Order: sequence, then C-alpha cells, then structure tokens
Amino acid sequence: MTYDAIVIGGGITGAGVARDFALRGWKALLLERGRFGRATTAGSSHLIHGGLRYLLYDRLTTHETCWDSGHIVRIARPLLTRLPILWPVYGDHRRGLETVETLLESYDRFQPLKGGRPHLRLNPAETLRLVPGLKPVDLRGGLLFDEYWVEAADLVAANVADARRAGADAFEDTGVEAITRENGRVTGVRVIGGKIIQAPVLVNAAGPWAARVAALAGAAVDLRLQKGTHLVYRGSVPALAGPRPVGLLLEAADRERYVFVLPGPDRTLVGPTDLAGGDDPDALAPTPEESAYLLDSCRRYFPIFPDRWDALTVAARPIVGQRGSEKRLSRGFQVIDHADRGAEGFFSVVGGKMSDFRLMAEATAAVVHRRIGRGEFRSVSAGRDLAGQPLGEWEGGAAPSARLKRILDRHPRVREAHALAHLAAAFVRHAALRRFRPVSTATLEDVLRHYQ
Repeated sequence: MTYDAIVIGGGITGAGVARDFALRGWKALLLERGRFGRATTAGSSHLIHGGLRYLLYDRLTTHETCWDSGHIVRIARPLLTRLPILWPVYGDHRRGLETVETLLESYDRFQPLKGGRPHLRLNPAETLRLVPGLKPVDLRGGLLFDEYWVEAADLVAANVADARRAGADAFEDTGVEAITRENGRVTGVRVIGGKIIQAPVLVNAAGPWAARVAALAGAAVDLRLQKGTHLVYRGSVPALAGPRPVGLLLEAADRERYVFVLPGPDRTLVGPTDLAGGDDPDALAPTPEESAYLLDSCRRYFPIFPDRWDALTVAARPIVGQRGSEKRLSRGFQVIDHADRGAEGFFSVVGGKMSDFRLMAEATAAVVHRRIGRGEFRSVSAGRDLAGQPLGEWEGGAAPSARLKRILDRHPRVREAHALAHLAAAFVRHAALRRFRPVSTATLEDVLRHYQ
C-alpha cells in the first residue's frame, strides 16, 4: 500500500504528527515498534507545564511552551487535571523567598496563555497548613503556581484515535528494519517481517532512537540523551496529606537541581533525575544512586518519608546537538530536512517535550509542506479537540517572535543573556515594589478558592 507520509515512532510526538497530517487530508501511516506511548512518553513527569525553570536560561522556550500548552489544554481538556504546586523555601536554600517570587512573577506573565492562575505567596504557618508534613524548622514560606497533570498514555491514545478518525492508519508492534531509497530520495520502509510500505515522505519521530532511524536512511541526527528517573509510590504518600492534593517543587539534595513530588489519581511520582544518558536508550536503567538521591531530596523536607517505593521509571530525553551543563541545555525542538544528505523526503523531528507536542507536529507539517507543496499552509490541529469536535477561535495570546527565536537558537550565549536580562529587570522591579508595598500572603482559604 502507498501513503503520502509514514511517521516512525508512536510516542506523543509521532502521534501528534500523524494527527496533524491526517487533518490536512494527507494519507498518513503511524508505525510503532512497541505500544503507543509506552516508552519515553510513559517515563515523563506526566505534566503539561509551561517551562518555569527554562526562564533562567531560555525565556522564549517558556513563552513558546506556555503558548502551546494553552492549545493542548483546549484540545485535551477532559484528560487534564489542574495541579497546584508548592515551592517551599527554607533559610539554607540557594534561592531565597524574594528571588523565587521574582521568578514566579515573571512566569505569571505567560501563565494566562495556558489558562494558569497567578502565583500565591504563603507565610510559614499557611504553608504548613497546606502540607502539614513539611519540616517546620527554618521554613521561610512557600510559593504556589499551577500546571496540569495528564495520563501520558491517554494523551497519546487520544491523538492516535483522532488521527485514525481523520483517515490515518496506525499500527503497534511494527518496527522498521530498513528504509528504501532510490536516486537520492526515500521511497518507503521495510518493516520487521519483510513487508515494504511505500511513501514519498518519511518522518522520523523516534525520540531517543532518532539517530538510529536516521542511520537507516543514510542520514545523521546529533542527539544528547538525558536520563530521567522517577520513584513511583502506589496511591498517596501520607507525608503529603493535607486539605487538598498539591505537588511540590523541591531544591534537591545536591542543592543544584530541583525535583517534583507529584500526586496523581492512583500514584505519586518523585523525580526526575537529570543525568547524562549515554548513547543507547535501550540500555537505560535506574541506579541505586539515583533512587538514594531522590529519597534524600525528599527527606530534607519531610521528617518521615517512605523509603520503600513500588516502582522506578526511567526514560531518556533527546536533546538536540548540544554539549555543556545539563541544566542549561535548551529543551527546544528542531525539524531537520535531510535532503542535502542524499535522503530527500526524509525528515526528523527531535527534542522538545510533551508540553509542546502540538506545535512540534505543526512545525513538522510546515517543513514537509514546503517540499510537497500542497496549497497554502495553515494551522489545523488547534481547530478541533481530540474527540473531533470543532473549537472556537484562539484568544489566548500570541506566540513568541519566530525571528527572535531563530536568532537565539543560533546563539546560546545570547539566549542565556536575554533570559538573565529579563530576570534582572524583574528583580529590580520586585525589590522596588517591596519597599513601598507590604508583603501580601495568602491564606489556606484563599488557596482552596484560587484552585477550585
């Protein structure tokens, strides 16, 4: 059988690409070697988030992620649960209460793009009322912001279902063992078992395995794998018991990184770690050092925290062509056209995260569209929800400047300077206001109303 396009990789990126292609009327095929959404996507933190921590080094990625998270909230609202997240601050932390609040004030600017609420500041007493299990000694207060919890596999399944509804085919347990080529362009794939399927366009959405898939086409993708491990506790964790479920963002045991504690409907996640992941995504395994690191991070805050978890998850984040400090790596994405490497019709979409999968899919379609040239390009994936129902006009705000983004993507040092300049201005503004305005803190009752 012949298709317009074959998408290789059935995680959230590939599922989003297949949906976008199908909504354009392109005959698309999605192939996954295992189960949809059960590899890298399943090992995520299960958050649709705006990228708060990217504000420190990559402001435009935060803007872009909040903007696309807003679209995801619209198209997938029944799958999402608003989750308040508490950032407790203690006297020995690297970042004090005023610095953290400055960061959240900057984040507030982008929160409306995704339907987020402005942050709230709590004094120590109200912080302990919200999460009574926290260590009270030297607690300076807490800051609350919100993100969205999602069952990642359900989000993938909903995208696959809508892609099929729009005319795509999608198959699990169908690995690609070869890419067929003729006269410098791809012509299709051979799947395990020997069947050949033809298409003039192949999209490599294989995540951490993208370099391997690219090699089948005689192309190359420069990836750095970052390993993320989570502890998984079945049900709720007694230490987190309080008047309503809240997540936590904790300065970790090494005082360099941060880890989440995230209560879901049937389990609680602690993590992730963020370590160099080597070259082989199939060889990833959690280590005793990682689990000890996550547990030690929680015990800094909770005198009693369970030291027996029910499972560990591990996944690799594919980071595009970067070296250097892990915490400064951009979480942006790239769409690569491999025509100049003798693989015309072969494209790779790499990097990114679940919180901007829709934008990644649309950007992939835009690059493919320039090659196959079918009328005027327009956005299609934000105009209807994942159940196939039409949506009204987007009124959430503008995306970041594409021109500025291209410049900053090419110059990482300028990108970091851009982020730090905005934060410095925000800190000066915050400090000036604090001189003339008393500190306003919320009560537990305010919190319960704010996030109902």
